[in-house]
Amino acid sequence: MGMVCMAVCFALESIGVWSIYSPINTDGLIVAAYVFVLIFSLTFMKDFKDVAGDVNSLPLTLGIRPAARVCSIITVFPLIPLIYAAAEYHYLALAIVMYIFLASSCSRILLNDPVVKGQRLKERMVLTLTVPNYTVFLFTMGSTL
Repeated sequence: MGMVCMAVCFALESIGVWSIYSPINTDGLIVAAYVFVLIFSLTFMKDFKDVAGDVNSLPLTLGIRPAARVCSIITVFPLIPLIYAAAEYHYLALAIVMYIFLASSCSRILLNDPVVKGQRLKERMVLTLTVPNYTVFLFTMGSTL
C-alpha cells in the first residue's frame, strides 16, 4: 500500500508541474500515468537489497524467486504509456530504447540472484527511474527551442 501511495504522490506532482506550463490535457495525463506506473513497478526492487532486515516486503510475502519474477514482469508496465506517447512524439523512441535496456539489466539481476546483488539492483533501478526521464526532458526542451 505504501508503494501505491508513493506512486500516486509522484503522479500528482507531475500533473501539478505540467499544469504550470500548460493546461492539463491528454499529454499531462499520459505523463502522470507513466510516472505512476514507473514508480509503482520499479520501487519493489529496492526490497531485495535488505531482505534480512525487512519486516514486511514483497520478497518476504511471496518468497524471493516468485517476487523476483513478479518484479521482472511488472517492469514492462511503464512501456505502455511511454509507447502511447511515442506514437505522437517520435523523439521518445530513444527513451523507450534506454528504458528497455536498463529494465532488462534489472530483470537479469532479479532472475539470477537479487538478494546477493541487491545493491547493484538498487543502483540499476535508480538508473531505470531517472535516465529515460532525463532523455525525455532533454529532447522535449530541445524540440521547443
